[in-house]
Amino acid sequence: MEISLYKRTMITDYLKEKQALVDHAIEQLLPGEDVRPALLHKAMRYSVLNGGKRIRPILCIAAAEALGKPADEVLKPAVSVELFHCSTLIHDDLPCMDDDDLRRGKPTCHIAFGEANAVLAGDALMIHAFELLAEHGNAQLGLELARAAGSRGVIAGQVEDLAAEGMKPNADLVEFIHMNKTAILIKASVRLGAIAAGADEKQLEKLTVFGEKIGLAFQIADDILDETSSDEVLGKPAGSDAEQDKMTYPAVHGMDAAQSKVRELTFDAIAALMEIKNDTTALRGIAEFLMNRTF
Repeated sequence: MEISLYKRTMITDYLKEKQALVDHAIEQLLPGEDVRPALLHKAMRYSVLNGGKRIRPILCIAAAEALGKPADEVLKPAVSVELFHCSTLIHDDLPCMDDDDLRRGKPTCHIAFGEANAVLAGDALMIHAFELLAEHGNAQLGLELARAAGSRGVIAGQVEDLAAEGMKPNADLVEFIHMNKTAILIKASVRLGAIAAGADEKQLEKLTVFGEKIGLAFQIADDILDETSSDEVLGKPAGSDAEQDKMTYPAVHGMDAAQSKVRELTFDAIAALMEIKNDTTALRGIAEFLMNRTF
C-alpha cells in the first residue's frame, strides 16, 4: 500500500501540527530546568524534548478527535503516554540493559547526566505521567496506562527481551516481546484518547484492534529498519539488534516475511477502522504513514 503524494502531504502536515502541539504541552507540563533539583529536571527535559516523533501522543489525540473531542482537551493524557514512553527509553539505554550511547541523534541520558541521574530521571518521568492522568480527572485513564506499563505489559516485554538475547529464534517469544514491549503502549495510546472522548463499547473495541495491530506493525518495522537503515537516519545505532543478538521478527521469520507482516497488520488495522462510523481519516493516514516510514 503506497500513499498518494496528496495524502502523504496531508498526513505529514497533520503529524507536524500535532507534534508541535505536543511539544508545546510537554514544555508547559514538565518542571522547568530552574526548579530544584535542577540537574534532575534538566535530565528529564533533555530526554523528552529531543526531537521525538510523538507517534503515541498523536495517536491519542487522533483517536479522541475521531470521536469529536478536540486535541486541547486530551493533552494531559497524550503527554502522559509520551513521558512514560521516554522513561522506558532512558532505562532501555542504560549499561545494564541495551547499553546504547545514542538516542534520537544525541547522547543518551546516562551519557549526558550519569547513570544514577538517568535512572532517577526515568523514574520521575514515569511518576509525572500518572500525575498528569490524575489531574485530568478520569481514573480509568490511570488504570489503562498502569495495565499497559507494568509487569504484564511494557516491563514484561523488556524482561523477556533481555532474557532472549542469544537464544535461538522463537516465534512465540518474539511475538510476546513485541506485543508487550511496544504494541501494548501504542494500543494504550489509542485507547486513552478514545476513553477520554467517551467512546462507546463498539468504538473502543475497534480502536483497540486498530491500536494493537499498528503497534505490532510498528515494532516489526523497527526491526527491519535496524537492519536496513543507518545511524544518521534512525538517530540511534543501526544494527544494534544483531550485535546484541536480539530476538527480532526478521531473525525468526526472515526479511520478506517481516515486510509482508507489516503490510498485513496495517491492512487489518485499517479494516477495523472501517467498522466505525466516525471520521477516522487521520488514524488511517497515520497507519499508512508508519507502514511506509524510513526512520
